[in-house]
Amino acid sequence: ADAGTRLIVLISKPPAAKVAETVLARVGRSRKPFVICFLGARDLKLPANARLAPTLAAAASEALGKPVASALDIHSVAAHARASFDRRRRWIRGVYTGGTLCGEAQIILRDAGEPYWSNAAIPGALPQSSAMAHRLVDYGADEYTRGRPHTMIDPALRDQALAAALGDPTVAAVLFDCVIGHGAHADPAGAVARVLKDAGAAPRPALVASVTGTDSDPQNRAAQVRTLQEAGVLVAASNAEAAALALTISHPR
Repeated sequence: ADAGTRLIVLISKPPAAKVAETVLARVGRSRKPFVICFLGARDLKLPANARLAPTLAAAASEALGKPVASALDIHSVAAHARASFDRRRRWIRGVYTGGTLCGEAQIILRDAGEPYWSNAAIPGALPQSSAMAHRLVDYGADEYTRGRPHTMIDPALRDQALAAALGDPTVAAVLFDCVIGHGAHADPAGAVARVLKDAGAAPRPALVASVTGTDSDPQNRAAQVRTLQEAGVLVAASNAEAAALALTISHPR
């Protein structure tokens, strides 16, 4: 109803078919233009005043009216990362503190026709985990947070999984999120840096991440990015770009 609103962006995890139908019917009765980002949803019948954004990054681009700036030259960075790999390194291990970003990364893999499994699966995921597939785990899911703080507050479980992935000779890239803000861990990038320091300098997979937050957050986004980069992490401008980079690194030569 706000006459000053020029564009409305709707973001959601995949809704039930009936819910999506109801929401989109209401969108169609509006005079406003919409950007719809129902992460992982397929076969949506959009009204004429709505555009589909498959990822959060795409939704941001639509809202801004311009592409989100890239932080990396994906192909050259990926080629450099692969130069030290043997052929056994093929798979991505995603270790996430949140399900939304975990789901967005799966979209990148699904759209590339790659096999993947997740405990926070979007449509298209394998029904069971497999050693011959990418595996993305949301450590903020209920099974990991019962009786303990959420992993955005206490990333210990995620960091244990990160350490395990570093030692897997079949892993080409470890993909993870760094989410900051009020209520989040005081220094999530520092926690990751300590894991990497303890792991030593032995041959290991590429480390790819994004930082979700701003310089105004208590942890300061720029400082978090710098900590990760100094620890050897490739930091992308968005989670979608990070997933695309991890995929490029993992793809067979």
